[in-house]
Amino acid sequence: MKTSLTRRTYTDLPAHPLSVSIARTYVARILADWERAELTDDAQLVASELLTNAIKATQNAHKPNDLTHGMSAGYECHPWLGLHQVSDDVVLEVWDCNRNPPKLRAPESWEVGGRGLQVVNDLATSWGYRWPKTGGKIVWAMLAVSR
Repeated sequence: MKTSLTRRTYTDLPAHPLSVSIARTYVARILADWERAELTDDAQLVASELLTNAIKATQNAHKPNDLTHGMSAGYECHPWLGLHQVSDDVVLEVWDCNRNPPKLRAPESWEVGGRGLQVVNDLATSWGYRWPKTGGKIVWAMLAVSR
């Protein structure tokens, strides 16, 4: 049964690797509250990958050759995670203060990292990014309940 319900929630997280675990717990709790538990495994994995990228991007946002250098002067730059339920679908959004776009890569088998967005691409119905007027970027992924 299709619902027309729209829900939104956000949480601010420190730019620290432990935030990934916090985000996974947050996603599971919210999806249980929204009665969308069937999306929990995929949503936790997508949130983990997007937040890991956001933490790295936030840490890189203060490097002099980065496009956003100096942008965050005067305020703390903490990634945030948002979840939106629109009808039966759930959208995860992760904001960070770095304006460099995410890049879908095909790393070599010997490379340690670089597969996060490929995981998101494989699990999400769709994904993308945008630059909000407030600065930084938002990377989003939509997860759909099997119909």
